[in-house]
This record gives sequence, structure tokens and C-alpha cells, in this order.
Amino acid sequence: MHQFQYLFEPRSIAVVGVSDDMARPGSQAVRALLANGYGGRIFPVNPKYQGFEGLRCYASIADIEEAIDLVVIGVPAAGVLPVLEACAQKKVGYAVILSGGFRESGPEGIERERRMLEIARAANIRLLGPNCLGLVNVHSNVYAGFGSITREPKLAQGSVSLVTQSGGFGYSIALACAEAGIGFRHVVATGNESDIDTVQLIDALLQDPGTQCIVAYIEGTSDGRALLQVGRRALAAGKPLLLWKGGVTEQGARAAESHTASMTGRYDFYRALFKQAGIVEIQELHEAVDYLLAFSAGKYPLGNGVAVMGVSGGSAIVFADAGERSGLALCELTPATQEALAQVVPHIGAIHNPIDLTAGYFSRSNQEKLERAVRATLADPNAHSVCINLATTGQAGSLAAAEVLSRIARDTQKPLVVFSSAPVSQIADALRVFGEARVPVLRSPSRAARALAALLAYRQARERLARHDETSMQAPAAAAGLRPGTSLSETESKALLASIGIPVTRDVIVKGPGEIALSSMKAPVVVKVVSADIPHKTEAGGVRLGIATHEALELAIVQVLDNARTYAPQARIDGVLVSEMVRGGFELIAGMVNDDVFGPVVMVGAGGIHAEILKDTACRLAPFDEITAREMLDELHCRPILDGARGSAPLDVAAIAKALAALSRFAWAHRAQLQEVDVNPLFALPDGIVAADALVVTRKPTQA
Repeated sequence: MHQFQYLFEPRSIAVVGVSDDMARPGSQAVRALLANGYGGRIFPVNPKYQGFEGLRCYASIADIEEAIDLVVIGVPAAGVLPVLEACAQKKVGYAVILSGGFRESGPEGIERERRMLEIARAANIRLLGPNCLGLVNVHSNVYAGFGSITREPKLAQGSVSLVTQSGGFGYSIALACAEAGIGFRHVVATGNESDIDTVQLIDALLQDPGTQCIVAYIEGTSDGRALLQVGRRALAAGKPLLLWKGGVTEQGARAAESHTASMTGRYDFYRALFKQAGIVEIQELHEAVDYLLAFSAGKYPLGNGVAVMGVSGGSAIVFADAGERSGLALCELTPATQEALAQVVPHIGAIHNPIDLTAGYFSRSNQEKLERAVRATLADPNAHSVCINLATTGQAGSLAAAEVLSRIARDTQKPLVVFSSAPVSQIADALRVFGEARVPVLRSPSRAARALAALLAYRQARERLARHDETSMQAPAAAAGLRPGTSLSETESKALLASIGIPVTRDVIVKGPGEIALSSMKAPVVVKVVSADIPHKTEAGGVRLGIATHEALELAIVQVLDNARTYAPQARIDGVLVSEMVRGGFELIAGMVNDDVFGPVVMVGAGGIHAEILKDTACRLAPFDEITAREMLDELHCRPILDGARGSAPLDVAAIAKALAALSRFAWAHRAQLQEVDVNPLFALPDGIVAADALVVTRKPTQA
């Protein structure tokens, strides 16, 4: 039993705000409950009526003699609080507030919502909404809502549950899926999420045996870590979580003292979270449909090798293009497979991958050959999944293929998908056969490829989860005595990096000219002003590069000190840092920002002149291991450079990954103290790495 059992499965429902006006939310809720055969007790409430739709109508919640599991409130916003107070007296467990006019409406609504929560929490009432369409339990005929979710067409029963912050758009997802034959268990619209939120509902649905797959639409979350954890729980339970994030262009208001904060947006953090939690991101209605169809079979490829066979060469090309972009590859069939195919494929066809079965192959007279061809292909060890291109094959051919493929699908654990663009009305019988066997039928070759890629990514995410052990990712106790709300100097920042195992440049700090001889260091050197009050030294004229003579060194020390004092007269200047320049290698930028929603997030990207122009970055939520760090590097467009471009020596990818993982553990262990870490540049060398500059910013007391 999960905490929301009687929200999803109420034994009795009171609906406040019924009326003869069909458009009133309360009226729609009662009529929907009656029309759909809800088996529990229904108590309409309105003091103006003696009866409603053949039921006794009560003057108030207090007049109802029986216990009430759920109250649906559909009165204007000003009347919600008195109803909620009556619910508190009645010891109601749950309330669905359909009414608008709360925080979305301005200051008065904000105060009303605050008071609403105060009443509910004092009485242990859990609230769905306000400003929502309500919920539907398709299996139990609970239609505790209004609007589109209560109207025809009625959703078929199934194992998919939908949670959506936008009732109207969320139900568009449900209707698109229903049209493709996908059935539902629960549909819940959360509205303002004043109390119960999407993450809590997903967590409850994971405990629902009838829910096997969850789809969610969110516009935001106040707790990214909770979403990360519920995503991992869904992954562990083997219940795919498909999530559509609205508002992806939002950048999020964060301090931007470092490049790390300015070069990443809030959506970057969501996408990182999705990858780490195995959440399947959707961005179109058809993706929700395609992926749910693909996941319904519960079969996942063991690798990225895919075989394509059918009657349309163009379809195979389109599939291959989309597949390569998604991480799939047309596999090389073994000689044994090609020999088996040669026995059943016409001579004018092709027995290599893609396999051309030739026009007219899908027919009832050819079913035996088709079965032999498909089974031989599935048996190939290099083929981890198979796509059958029916393309425009009509009614008879599609049904003949469906009878064969549905039989084969029951005997294999390899994913088998079908592409068909024939009119749905023409191939309805074939679609029914495919549906019964849980063989996904996709409407374009590229959609078929992306569906298979989603299955592969999900299996890989489950493998990553098996190795995830947060307790082994704790950093040693460092960073003691950090002053809150300050920017550390470069020397302090680099000392901190060195303490967690990230190599830094050899530096000497001086107060002025005449304190250091260039002969004591390896030229050329860099000269930089040292001041915690000047985080961006270049803008202050506080940096000189490529110093090769003692005279140039003395002059550079004087210049950077003068420039810094002119730029920031009140700044505390600790001296000048003389550092040996790093030669060769490739400049990266790395860092961490402690986000209000997601906590510590670590970023890596191309540095130098590429940093601000290309914004070639990847990020993950801390902490993570070195394998995850390598996955971040693999996402960068500059990744080939690290492997040694144009004859250059390969750079030390293992050292970069080790540093990123160490930074993530450090950031997580000291998340109460750290706000930002900026390592720029981080030089990747053939043998190791070295941080040439760093900035550490601590959290203000109000942030900790």
C-alpha cells in the first residue's frame, strides 16, 4: 500500500460545487463518476439543491454522515477555504482542488494558497492542485475531475500511468497514445502542486502493481535531487519513466561569477539528470506513443547492432541515417546468416544488411520463407535488434506479415519493430495482431530507429545503475575553515584543487619586483595579480603571458599591480603570482555550480577561445564515478582532439575523467560550503593534466 492509495482508489467521494450548469467543474465530476460506473459512494454538495442527478445533495460536508476518502472541490476560489475547514472537521484524507484563483492569480491568490496549505497541513489533508483538472483511475472508474479528462473518448484500461502539470496538454499526450491502442491505469493532473507534486506521485505509482510504465509532463521541479532519486527507483523497478520537460529555453537565475554558471542553462541540468537516472526524455507527442509501444514488449537490445529487412530500399536508408545519429549501427551479418537468407530471398534481392526481400515478398503464400528469413536474422549474434520495413504494404500483405512476425516475437528476447506507412484503416487487422503480440508498429523508419535506440539507452542506464554506489563517492574531509560568501584567491583555490588530487601549475607568489629571479623557474612564465576581490583578472589587466626574460618579468609585475589598483581601488591585493606556463596539450574548462534546485552540478567543456563561442560542454549532477566522467567527455564535439587529431599524440583521457570524478565527490561532500568552482584552463596533456587557474566561491550564509 502506498501513501496515496485512497486518493487513487477512494471508497467514497464528495463533490462540492454541483449545479444544473453543465459547465461547472463539480457538475462535470459527478456526471463523469456516474457515467463511467464508479462503484463507491458519491455525495454531491450544494446547499441550494435537495438532489442532483438522482442522488441526495448535501448542504455541506458536515452533513454527510458517512466517512469520506476524497473531496473534489469545484467552487470559486473564495469559497475553497471554508470547504477545506469543513474537510478538516470531517477528517477527510484527500482533497482535489479544481478551482483556479490561487498563486497563479497574484498577491491575493498567493495568500489564499498559503492559508489553504496551513489548514490542510494542520489536519493532515493531502491536496491535489489547486488549478488542476483532477484525476482518473481508469480501472476503478474514478473520474474525480472535469474538462477533457472526463469527456469521450474514454481511455482504455492498460498499464501506463500519466502525471502532468498541465492538464490540457497532458491529456493531449493521453489521447495520442490512446489512438495508437495504448491503455491507461491512472491519469493525474497536478496543477499548482501546492502539496502533492509530480515526483511524489511517480514514487507512489512505482509501488502500484498495475502501473508498468509512467509518462510525465513537467514544467519544472523545486527539488531536482528528488527527481533524480525517483528516476533511479523507477529504473531499479524496471518501470520506464518517460518525461517531457516544458520550458526548455529557461536559463535559470543563478550567480554567474564563473564560466561554469554562465555556460550552462537549467535545461542542461535536466538533461544531465535524465541521463543519470535513466529517464527517457520525450519532446513530441509521437515519441510518447512510439516509446510506449516499444517498451511494452519489455525487450532490450544487448548492443547497438541492428538488422533491417523489407521491401523498401529508401526506408532502409532513412532508418540507417536516423539510427546512426541515435547510436545504432547496421551490423555485419555472419556468413552463416547470409547463407541461410540466400535460401529464402529472391536472387534479385540482397542478403547483406540491409536485407532486400524484394517487392511482393509479404504475402500469405510466402509466409514460410518470411519466417525462415526473420528467424535467421534474429539468430545472428551481431544483430541485437531487427526492424521490418513493411512500408506501404497493403491489407493482405500486412496481415500475412503480422501473423508470422507475431509468432516469431513470442519466441525471441530481441526487440523486433515494424515500420508501416499504410493507412491505419487499411491495415487495422494487422495492427490488431501486432498489438496482441506487442510488436511495435511505427509510422516512419526514423521513428522506428529512435524507438530501438531508446530501448538500448534504457538497458545501458540499468547497467549504470547497477554500478552506482553513492557511499563510495565521498571525498576526504578537505576545505575546512572556508569563509562563507567569499571568492578564494587563485593560490587558495589551486591549493584546494591540489588537496583533492587535481594537479596544478608550479607557482610562486611575490609582493613586487625584485623578489624572484626568472632563473629559478622554467620560462616562459605567466604573471597574474592575486586578489580574492578580482575574480576575473584578465578584465582588470591583471595577467601577462609568455614572459621569457628577467626584465620582462620585473616590468610585468609592476604593470599587473598598477592595472589592478586602477581597476579596483578598494580591492585587497595579496601580491603577484608567477607561474610556469603549460606548453602543448589542449585547453579544457571544468567547474561546478551549486544550483538551488539540483545541488552541485559539474561541467566540462572545450576551453580557450572555444569556451564562450562554441559552448561545447557536458554536465552531470555530483557525485559520479570515472565511467560517468568519460561519458561526459564522449559528448563533447572536441572529443576527437583528445584522441589525437591530425597525428597529434593522444591526450590523457583517464586523467581528465579522474579529475572530474574527484571534483564531483569534493563538491558533493562540501555542498553546504561551496557555491562555484571554476578551473580554467585545465590543460589536457599526453601524460596527465594540470590546472593553470582556478576560482572557488563559497556559499553565502543564506544559501547554506
